[in-house]
Amino acid sequence: MLIAVASPKGGVGKTTCAAHLAYGSAAAGYRAVAVDLDPQNSLRLHFGIPLSETGGLSRGELAAGDWRGRLLAGAGGVEVLPYGASDATARRGLHRSMESPGALSAALRGLAESEETVVVVDLPPGPSAALDAVSALADLRLTILLADSASLSLLPAVEKGYYPPWVPASSQHRLVLNQVDIRRRLNREVTEFVQAQYPDSLLAMVHRDEAVPEAAARQMSVAEHAESSRAARDMSMLCRRSLALLLNRAETSHQSSLWGPAL
Repeated sequence: MLIAVASPKGGVGKTTCAAHLAYGSAAAGYRAVAVDLDPQNSLRLHFGIPLSETGGLSRGELAAGDWRGRLLAGAGGVEVLPYGASDATARRGLHRSMESPGALSAALRGLAESEETVVVVDLPPGPSAALDAVSALADLRLTILLADSASLSLLPAVEKGYYPPWVPASSQHRLVLNQVDIRRRLNREVTEFVQAQYPDSLLAMVHRDEAVPEAAARQMSVAEHAESSRAARDMSMLCRRSLALLLNRAETSHQSSLWGPAL
């Protein structure tokens, strides 16, 4: 099962959400693999990977196929494949590899060895070769946005032009509002608008909480850092609902025993 985490703009907390989806999947008993396709190479920092670690995708050709040998052991039982330290030449090479038909599909297929594996892919912000390639493979696409006017203005593009036209009908798409602070008027109004206009698409809201940057600074999950925080509850709900969608799509026989009543 593959979850693509994307956003048409940067600075929305996309990587933080991707990291906690991987943490939550591991906590739910799945083999969780977090893959970083964002050149910022910051996903690794959420899992305690040393700053000195330079390995990752950009250190070798995408077409090399089997990525399992590049996985690093991260916190919370998550296996992590960083983007890797790179220069402009390495980034261009990886970008070209992603445009090769089937290259990314073969590599990601090798990571998901069974239905008990959840692969979370952190995509770069905005349009990219990675977005186009992964969108065709993802069982679930999550678009992360803020409750602000800039994100609101991007919703029509997300609906009609952000994802490529060849995304299969079976690939589900949902919205996630991050860093929600209803004490702020504009923030509250945008949240209410999205709730009213996109009731079937809005999967979860993650409220603004200082526990999130604090956990990131300690390179751990917000649940480990502050289990009773609002953000920890929100991230847990985001993960549970995402997994429930995947389970419903796969029509797995053990859904009821894992989740009980529908969310």
